Amino acid sequence: GATGTGKTVTLQVMAEQFSAGEARLTHEQNLMLPWVHAADLPALYEAARALGLAQPNIGLLTDMIACPGGDFCALANARSLPIAAAITERYQDLDELFDLGPIDLHMSGCINSCGHHHSGHIGILGVDKDGAEWYQLTLGGTDGSTRGGPPTPGKVIGPSFAADEIADAVEAVIDTYRRKRQGGERFIDSVERLGVLPFRAAADAARRSTARHADGVPA
Repeated sequence: GATGTGKTVTLQVMAEQFSAGEARLTHEQNLMLPWVHAADLPALYEAARALGLAQPNIGLLTDMIACPGGDFCALANARSLPIAAAITERYQDLDELFDLGPIDLHMSGCINSCGHHHSGHIGILGVDKDGAEWYQLTLGGTDGSTRGGPPTPGKVIGPSFAADEIADAVEAVIDTYRRKRQGGERFIDSVERLGVLPFRAAADAARRSTARHADGVPA
């Protein structure tokens, strides 16, 4: 994402104060300060919180990966940032996020896959159809980390969704997981056990402008 000059300068000061002048951006789009002394962690937390950078959501649904999309990239077929913002807005309750558990949501604005949509437990790929923004939804992808098992590409669960439907479709998928999980079962394990069909049915029920004919072709 983008950040202003003031916040960037403050981050530089924090790195100089707490992490030997070093700061790293991870592929998961998180900021990491190495070499921090344990005794400095409370002060670092307070400094990060003052900048709005102390959200305890690592590995959870809103800790998503999203490429710049059509707002900043000339290669993109669709915008990513407004979709990411719409989904984040729906899941602000930390208790709810922790109850849902680890969910990797990855979003790319085109097939170049800078957002690694194919390896997300939930993946969103922006596509262009006749000059309009559409979004493919994939489920069950993993990147080989401990949150998902061996690397596996996600499965496309049906025709693309319109821009005004994709956040609703994601919410429908999450609600289906909430209803059908067993005990402390993780999202990725529920998808593996149930398959994509119940999630696809829920996502399809969220369609409006792409309500489908019986043959499965978007209207």
